[in-house]
Amino acid sequence: MIPASMSRSLPRLRFESAQDEHHFDKASQASRLRYFLISGWVSLLIFNGFLVVDWLVSPDVFALGVLVRLMIFTSFGIATMLVAWRYRPVVLALPSGFAEGMVVMTGVLAALSVAVVLSSPAMRDSHWSVHYHGGFVPVIMYGTVVQRLRFRHAAVFAGIVLLIHWACMATGPREANAPVIPMLLFVSSVAMYTLIINYRLEYEERQQFLRHQRGQVLLAQLDRSRIELEKASRCDPLTGVANRRAFDLAMQEAWANAVAQGAPLSLLLVDVDHFKAYNDFYGHPAGDQCLRTVAQTLQAAVSTHQGLVARWGGEEFAVVLPSCALAEAQDVAARARQAIQAAGLRHERSATAATVTASLGVASAVPINGGDWAELLARADAALYEAKRGGRNRVSTLHRPEMLAS
Repeated sequence: MIPASMSRSLPRLRFESAQDEHHFDKASQASRLRYFLISGWVSLLIFNGFLVVDWLVSPDVFALGVLVRLMIFTSFGIATMLVAWRYRPVVLALPSGFAEGMVVMTGVLAALSVAVVLSSPAMRDSHWSVHYHGGFVPVIMYGTVVQRLRFRHAAVFAGIVLLIHWACMATGPREANAPVIPMLLFVSSVAMYTLIINYRLEYEERQQFLRHQRGQVLLAQLDRSRIELEKASRCDPLTGVANRRAFDLAMQEAWANAVAQGAPLSLLLVDVDHFKAYNDFYGHPAGDQCLRTVAQTLQAAVSTHQGLVARWGGEEFAVVLPSCALAEAQDVAARARQAIQAAGLRHERSATAATVTASLGVASAVPINGGDWAELLARADAALYEAKRGGRNRVSTLHRPEMLAS
């Protein structure tokens, strides 16, 4: 199914259909979790790289930074990612918002780590205090651009980090000429710009999902059309059974299987008795209905034998019976003949019976050394000729049950 177009009332990023939204989440959940974990390791390295800044600010701040960044936060981050990777199937079975929530939580903890350093006495006495607020920028970018949280989660995350930043700025020391306002504007504008980027990334991801889904639907439609066309090319449009082309293909396959397995293969040829007289007297529409009835009757007769009924041409039909020995094929032919007569189609111009009847020729073979199925067809045709010459409305068989092909 093609997902409905996304709502035009932006900035709301959501498909109109809840089912489409669920499909979108599930389709991307595994890849997003993998991406979260990989980028999480990279982000940990970058986050701990800011220990260089802590060292430049003050040795006391550096010691606190090692404790907060490396020993507490990094340990927690590594443990979280290892658990998420170890129990990946469990995480994927949870709602998609669970993984997003994990990323939000780690990002907020990173922001709190910066806040802890800012609240330390060493930082309060440092002229770097206001400048250290720049540490919130990589934290914001971690959630909005690096981890690419869904926009609604990214907006919540950025808002929380900004609140922590503003709270630290409001409660921090006030040095003369400290660039408080520029730093507030800098961090806040970075949050806004990265949210715009985040929105655009998710929008493009959703558009790509739509294009992919439409492509999948088109491919499925093309595949169905190909199957239907292939089926139509092998189906007789009048009777609904297989046509001559399908019969030839079925005989080739059945013959090859019989050769490989040393199994019997039987063939019935069926001719509707006095069909021209029926067609001339009752008209072509009635003649077409007669052929359809005969085809359906044959189909019912061979259904338990997995045979193929095909229209051979005109009023003649062929029945392929794989793995069917001569005696069984004769039984099938006898039931088919009786069923056609029992259908009770009135035939006032028949010289054989008052209803429509059929003559059947039966041939069976056990191909041993390959050869060609043309001889089997010729024998079935000869048997049909014998049935018609013998008075019609009967089954005739040429008694050569085994064919030793050269």
